Amino acid sequence: MERPPVFTRNFVLCTVISFFFTVFFFMFYTGMASYSKDILGASTAMAGFTASIFIIGDLISRLYFGGKFDRFGRKRIVVIFLILGTMMSLLYFVADSVAEVCAVRFVHGLTYGAMASAVNTIVAESLPASRRGEGMGYFMLSLSIGSALGPFICMYLQGSGDYNDIFTIGVIASLGALVTSLFIKDAGRPVVDAGREHVSGSQYYERSALPICLVTFVFFFSYSGVLSFIAPYGAEIGLYDYATFFFVTLSVGTLICRLFLGRIYDVRGENWALIPMFILYILGMVLIGTTGNGIVLLLGGMMIGFNIAQLNSVGQAVVVRDAGPERVGVAVSMFCIFMDMAYAIGAIVNGGIIDLLGYRGNYLLMAGLGLLSLVMYVVLHGISHRGRTV
Repeated sequence: MERPPVFTRNFVLCTVISFFFTVFFFMFYTGMASYSKDILGASTAMAGFTASIFIIGDLISRLYFGGKFDRFGRKRIVVIFLILGTMMSLLYFVADSVAEVCAVRFVHGLTYGAMASAVNTIVAESLPASRRGEGMGYFMLSLSIGSALGPFICMYLQGSGDYNDIFTIGVIASLGALVTSLFIKDAGRPVVDAGREHVSGSQYYERSALPICLVTFVFFFSYSGVLSFIAPYGAEIGLYDYATFFFVTLSVGTLICRLFLGRIYDVRGENWALIPMFILYILGMVLIGTTGNGIVLLLGGMMIGFNIAQLNSVGQAVVVRDAGPERVGVAVSMFCIFMDMAYAIGAIVNGGIIDLLGYRGNYLLMAGLGLLSLVMYVVLHGISHRGRTV
């Protein structure tokens, strides 16, 4: 019997869109605090806020639109909010105060959240259930490559002090995503009558997704410390040149996982796919927090990349499977909301912990948090899903 296809038209187009907006997100997330502090004269606390306020807008947007994809239409949301997002990306060139940058970042986050949730929902719905883990792994390749390329471009261009180059690449990436979105084929789902719609908690909350979402929050809270502070940590331990390439090796780990390990979920279920990767993540974080050797630092990055990739793709596949077709949009949006909250809150809390324990102490504590996320997974989901396959 012929296997159902993964690489459909919508799947390929949404993967390209995801690559473009992932490059943009990680490039700006990595560089915005330095831009606000070095160019606009913001304090350290306010500089961090200019980076995180984007995610606040993103969360609000995901909450509002998570249960409304059937009403507005998936393609329509993607195209409209990419148009608005591209317009917002142009405003970075003229925003010349911290307040103006914060306003642009917040509204830009609003456009990003709705668009990204709709793209992820289109992808999840386009994949056959028997190949969903494999397909989500391929889709998340766009995130692997984009999340390595974005910070690398940012850190390279920051050396020249000309942030306009970063803004220009952001506009190009946004335009690339917009043009690609025009070729998406709408799923043709019926539009809900707005007059009959009423607001309820079910538009924002899918009970079956909660266990995986809680695990995802704790895990990515742990990872947020790596994402936000690897550059100053590398400088402190005399390994800044290696830290510049940290996200490249981390991306290698995610690429290997998504190219070759996505089918483990389809064949053996989520426990076989996730538990070994949690263990690799914990060991990798311990290496990062204790090493004084550049090669070991990069090896730790590769090791933690495996579960960053696996939990993202398998986690979304699980919430889609358990929610049912009529609740896919809410479940995917809820998963993304918990992950984004981890990024937003984690970066702030990690900064405070570093002031108390130092970088090494923080990374070892985050390794412990990685262990906690593994225990939570086993207790909240793994035991009840032993032996289950798609």
